[in-house]
Amino acid sequence: MGPKPEEADTTSEKKTRASSPARKEKSEAKDAKAAGPDGKVKESASRFRWVMCFLLFGCRLVCQANRILLGALLPVVRKELRFSDAETGQLLAAFASGYMLTQILGGAAADKIGGKWILQVAISAVSVGSLVAPFALDQGFWPVYICYFMMGLMEGPSFPTSGSMLSKWIPASERSRAASLADTGGSIGGMLALGGGSVLANILGWRSTFALYGAVSSGFCFVWLLAAASRPTESRFVSEAELQMLIKEGVVQSPASNGEAEKALAAKTKKVEGVFPVRMFLAPPVLAVCYAHSVFNFGRYFLYGWIPTYYSEVLGVPAVTAGFYMTCLQMADACVKMLVAPFADSLVSSGRLSILGLRRTLSCMGFIGFGVGVWLCRLTTSPELVTVFLVLAKSASSCHAAGFKTNYLDISKRHTGSISGVGNTLATLSSTIAPLLAGSVIEASGWNAMFLLCFAVNLSGAFVFGLFSSATNLDPVARAE
Repeated sequence: MGPKPEEADTTSEKKTRASSPARKEKSEAKDAKAAGPDGKVKESASRFRWVMCFLLFGCRLVCQANRILLGALLPVVRKELRFSDAETGQLLAAFASGYMLTQILGGAAADKIGGKWILQVAISAVSVGSLVAPFALDQGFWPVYICYFMMGLMEGPSFPTSGSMLSKWIPASERSRAASLADTGGSIGGMLALGGGSVLANILGWRSTFALYGAVSSGFCFVWLLAAASRPTESRFVSEAELQMLIKEGVVQSPASNGEAEKALAAKTKKVEGVFPVRMFLAPPVLAVCYAHSVFNFGRYFLYGWIPTYYSEVLGVPAVTAGFYMTCLQMADACVKMLVAPFADSLVSSGRLSILGLRRTLSCMGFIGFGVGVWLCRLTTSPELVTVFLVLAKSASSCHAAGFKTNYLDISKRHTGSISGVGNTLATLSSTIAPLLAGSVIEASGWNAMFLLCFAVNLSGAFVFGLFSSATNLDPVARAE
């Protein structure tokens, strides 16, 4: 039996929330409206955290779509502007060159000051970048190179900041769904750029396509500005009922009491939090999740960088058909993420599987399934069968969204952004090395050797993450000496 409205008012006056009295009155009035005749608060009053997940989904979609759009439109652009192969390669690397420079600092900043404004800068930068790109392309190589380098520099903190915000909004029992939902935004953004960019360019022209993506993304920037908040305590849309639930789940810190012991512990904890956790990064669970991320990106960017060439040069598939096959991989990726996540959370909530058991199971399945799927491609020259094997590989890889990617949230709450920033920086280096190494291996030993290497690398990812990962929070804890 829930408290009566009068009792709820009395209770809320005794609790401390990082808000003004006027905001507290609005929250209480909102809860009173959401209460039924029996005084129980309806479930709909306690779900704004999922609105934040959809907003993070939108951020990942906007960032990925605008990042990939240049690559999708360059074949059309080159027919008019005649960039050389060398210049094209440098333009495609420009974004990544800026992207890897700001992830660690951006993640640490998100842990310290919150993620709303960091993501606001990221999505605004890529939106403006797409609006400016046609003018920069018309001016030549260096203007567009600088444009995409700056887009990457500003977007760099987006992945670690997203993880940092999820750790401050989502309880452990819902993390698989929340992280998978946010991660799916990147898959949908990739589909919109790869599948929609070239189609729109044929209808509207490439300049108008850049402008359209930039304008729509700018619209989302205003939605984010008005609705997003770094923490539940900073959001005017979070009900008192939802806030108390998040406090109970340990997501939001409970109001401090006036006891001397609590004050001393708070002061000591604040001192510990202020230290950048360098030694924490050497803990085996942190190294394991970073290695898993690097292995994931190695396979992913080998797939994106070289499989279109495999379709074209080895299997004799036309470019348009190869593009359709690659879109099938992205569709499978998005669908499996959303199917696996609710099932994963239900396993944890029911007690049938521990959080650590879930993370290890899903990521080991992901690594082994991806490696086997890629290895099977060596057994056939049928484009359709190769696509089936790659869809199976990509579907298995999608399990990582509720595996090692969510594990970033498990092993730290205070330093999620910093740790995921380090992990994503190493993964970005891996994604840069993968296409270069693949070219050397394919030239020296052929495609079968590269498929076997990809299989072996993914097996190593399953071994390391399966053996050394942890779901224990590793944040420094203030202890009496």
